[in-house]
Amino acid sequence: MAWRVEGAVIAMLIFVVILVLVLMMVIIDKESFSEKKKNGGSIKFWLSRAKLEVYDPPSVSEVDMAQRTSQMNRVAGKAAYLADLGVGTVWLSPFFQSPMADFGYDISNFTAVDPIFGTMEDFNALIKAMHDRDIKVVLDFVPNHTSDEHEWFQKSKRREGKYSDYYVWQDPIGWEGDRPMPPNNWLSVFRGSAWKWCEERHQFYYHAFLDKQPDLNYREPAVKDEMKKVLRFWLDKGVDGFRVDAVMHLFEDEHLRNETKSGIPGLMKNMDYNYLNHYFTINQPEVFDILSDWRDILDSYGEKLMMVEVFDDDVNQIMRYYGNDSVPLADFPFNFRLIQNFQRRRDVSGFSLRDTLDEWLNNMPKGKWPNWVIGNHDNGRISSRLGSDLIDSLNMILMLLPGTPVTYYGEEIGMKNGNISWEDTQDPVGCSAGIEHYKEYSRDPERTPMQWDDSENAGFTKDNHTWLPVNSDFQILNVKKQNEQNESHVKVYKNLVDLRKEDLFRKGSLAFPIITQDIFSFMRYNEEKQMMVLVNTANETVEVNLHDHTNIFLPDEATVVIKSTNPGSCYTEIGAKISLTEVKLVHGEGIVLNLYEEGEQEGY
Repeated sequence: MAWRVEGAVIAMLIFVVILVLVLMMVIIDKESFSEKKKNGGSIKFWLSRAKLEVYDPPSVSEVDMAQRTSQMNRVAGKAAYLADLGVGTVWLSPFFQSPMADFGYDISNFTAVDPIFGTMEDFNALIKAMHDRDIKVVLDFVPNHTSDEHEWFQKSKRREGKYSDYYVWQDPIGWEGDRPMPPNNWLSVFRGSAWKWCEERHQFYYHAFLDKQPDLNYREPAVKDEMKKVLRFWLDKGVDGFRVDAVMHLFEDEHLRNETKSGIPGLMKNMDYNYLNHYFTINQPEVFDILSDWRDILDSYGEKLMMVEVFDDDVNQIMRYYGNDSVPLADFPFNFRLIQNFQRRRDVSGFSLRDTLDEWLNNMPKGKWPNWVIGNHDNGRISSRLGSDLIDSLNMILMLLPGTPVTYYGEEIGMKNGNISWEDTQDPVGCSAGIEHYKEYSRDPERTPMQWDDSENAGFTKDNHTWLPVNSDFQILNVKKQNEQNESHVKVYKNLVDLRKEDLFRKGSLAFPIITQDIFSFMRYNEEKQMMVLVNTANETVEVNLHDHTNIFLPDEATVVIKSTNPGSCYTEIGAKISLTEVKLVHGEGIVLNLYEEGEQEGY
């Protein structure tokens, strides 16, 4: 099976880093791809550039403040590192004014920089620092809700003028004694009822997330206008696009119908979000009208990126967020299938990897662009979930397939989950679960500070305290150390980004020549060249004769182009020739092979 693709790279890192590269496995011919071109046929920046999400929670110390070192200055100061990695787009997590009940996702002013992150002048300097290195800047846009400290909410709960209907207010369905009963059984993503009683207004307000994050009412035209102004404000500042947070939650059923039980065993009634099916609180038809309006605004500013966060078990629901040729919506909705399907090492096999990729590609609308996310700030790190031996191999898969892969910050060096005590827990989801269950729910372990070097606090701050404890392995696992080593995860990563620049990976075709329980592989090829990525997903060494597992023509030997850093590998030299009749890979090992170049043997 083979596909034709023209595409390139988007690597995105989060400082928290999200490295995004273009991956695709469906038929995209030259004509359909040309629809994604503008400005005389040039390729949109997010199709050809690396992308990085900067998730930088509030952690400026007294020392930093004394030295006038803001979070934004820190990020701007890492522009050289990002450029060295090949990152072409920085995606910033929320830095707007906020009480920080949910790490900045509870916004009290959408057009002001929170002092803990810096000033508007710092933001302007960050934009300049990135643009000077030809790095684009994308912001996290959080339209579903505000902070309960936002001026709009304060006025709304007092029923002041136009603000009265800015939020989703409802009367109680009844009373039990002097206790008001919520309008229905809807649950918050962060557990418990999604309705909070407001004594001042004598009504409930709806909150899909924390009760300090009241949902905006998008059935109110003034709210739509307000959020359009927010988009234009930042576009006028020169930002290059947005990642739209929690977009599927923008509307709820007007009739407030109760949601049905999911039947998933082991979940706490009226507490755990997945105890119910969410037919009436997500993916409502009106969401797509709003997205269309926002798409028009972005397009009016030229080439701007809109990617949306959608987490749904039904892949067909997710695909709706692409839109269609007549009504384009997001450039892409995030694809979390590689997270959902791969929570433990035993989930990983050649078959499961192929099937996961196929699910997205077989359902994606024609001519649209795929993406792959294997780690983020809401799920355990790859090394802790799936094993440190797979770090390089998974980066090979994400980087060298066509499409847009997303890598969480620190994954380029193989960072692991931190061991966070109850006393140090910051995540509101973990805190709400209590001391007995916080480890089951907390997202703090994957959010520890970036490990830059082996100095105090891993070089993250000069103060003696960070917002979360630095992982205890920072002295042996950090950027500085890996840059000094002959072989390291970060060097494999850089080599993959460089390799991705070749025309073969920008425009080449794709095939899956060999898939077994233990082996996952894919081939990129054109008329001049063929290359193959080969990964051992097993927990033990595997020996395989590649010719026995495919009908595709393969040469007798191939050249090693990139290899993973797994100890015990048989392949110690880049450029070495290996026999394809007796390939031996240690557990988790991956290699990139040059199979054929023009002037050599006939190829596929």
